[in-house]
Amino acid sequence: MHPSSTAKSGHLDSSDVISKGVNRDIGPFSATKDVYCRQCGFICNLSRDLKNLDEFVGETAGQGFIVTDHDYDGGSRTTSSLSLELANGSFEDWTAGSPDDWTLVGSVTQTTTEGYYDPSDGGVSSAAVVRSGSDISSSQAMSTPSDFNGNIVVFRARVKSLTNEVIRLRMDINGVTHYSSYNAAQQRFRELSLTVICPATVSSLTVYVLADNANGTAYIDQAILARSGNPTTAVIHSGCPQCGSHNYY
Repeated sequence: MHPSSTAKSGHLDSSDVISKGVNRDIGPFSATKDVYCRQCGFICNLSRDLKNLDEFVGETAGQGFIVTDHDYDGGSRTTSSLSLELANGSFEDWTAGSPDDWTLVGSVTQTTTEGYYDPSDGGVSSAAVVRSGSDISSSQAMSTPSDFNGNIVVFRARVKSLTNEVIRLRMDINGVTHYSSYNAAQQRFRELSLTVICPATVSSLTVYVLADNANGTAYIDQAILARSGNPTTAVIHSGCPQCGSHNYY
């Protein structure tokens, strides 16, 4: 079919601005002013939506991470933690001189002196380990090991020690033992980590923080066990957080 004789034809020059109709150019939106999605009516903000795109596109939130719900539909912002695999991983809770939820061989002590705990988790405590000829271990066994079936598991802890090779991490899965490297001497907290691919069926899983080599003092903080199961993945990659449209008014 051919257009009618009254139909408009041709193309607008790229320098021409559409000044009428729903598609008219109304200029840039202020990054601090809310706009509305023409597709679904959701309240949007270009500055906020761009932040979502840059920081969260394609990311996966796994176990043991802090998540903030900004509640963009007008409510209050809420920050919460997904379920942690380890209890008292930051060594904030102690009873009768021992860290809650950890099984000890030997002894560790609580330290609340600034500079000897890692403040990045918001806590004010760490576990001080002093090895002098005898091995020391702190461990936790998972109560539901089948949760880890087929998962990639990362066990990590923050360690500060002025002595090389005092601390390493250990993970026992179905009786098979895995070790991390030892710590390196440093003035600040530094991460030790151990990554293991679990078998299809996990009947037992226990993690350890070990002082089993050099004599010295080390400080342990922010022990975390994370696994790849039950992830939550962002599905809106840009534009309106509700539907992904870029059409605003």
